[in-house]
Amino acid sequence: MNPFDMLKNLNIDDIKKKSQEIMSQLKDISVTGVSGGGFVSVTINGEFNILSIDFEDNTLIKEDISTFRDLIISAHSDAVNKMKEELKKKFSLNLIPGLF
Repeated sequence: MNPFDMLKNLNIDDIKKKSQEIMSQLKDISVTGVSGGGFVSVTINGEFNILSIDFEDNTLIKEDISTFRDLIISAHSDAVNKMKEELKKKFSLNLIPGLF
């Protein structure tokens, strides 16, 4: 199949509409990433905004703030990776291939 034939058949208005629908759904999707064996958890939405950061009350926070910060970053990275997978599953048929 000729890729230029595909481009001729694209309906830009349909693509814009579908994109707007997807963008409005992103706020309603959330995932939680964890680190430190569940010590820290970070929840993000489909726009990759942090919704919450939770952690076990522990002396680590007072004694080793550097490690605590690393655990937050790690939990956030875990959440981002999970969100990317969730978005692939949910929207892969509606998006341009290779977007995620």
